[in-house]
Amino acid sequence: MPEFVQFLGKALIITIATAVLVMVLAIFFKWLPRLGPKRPTINVRAAAALFEEGRFFDVLLSSGERLRNLQFEGIVQADAEAGWSLSQLAVMRRRNGGKVILRIDSVRVFEEVAPAPSER
Repeated sequence: MPEFVQFLGKALIITIATAVLVMVLAIFFKWLPRLGPKRPTINVRAAAALFEEGRFFDVLLSSGERLRNLQFEGIVQADAEAGWSLSQLAVMRRRNGGKVILRIDSVRVFEEVAPAPSER
């Protein structure tokens, strides 16, 4: 009988050690991706000093196309390519609510338009 109790004691110790090892490995592999390289994020930056809220703009593109009555919402930039001007996009909104996303390097001019007489 004492050999059976000694066997159960050793089995219990091995079971507890295995459970602790599994928990430690689970925590390790849960936190492992956080130790690796940071994934690029995308954020929208406001440019309130340049584009007042409620104002509408005509945008002249490098191709010669003119987009009319757009309201500025912000600039999108990916962190992974910070400082690379080709990655920057301007988010504009039409009067009817539709979004327009422009590459900053494709814009020649942002021209503020006067509000329509009915909106003054």
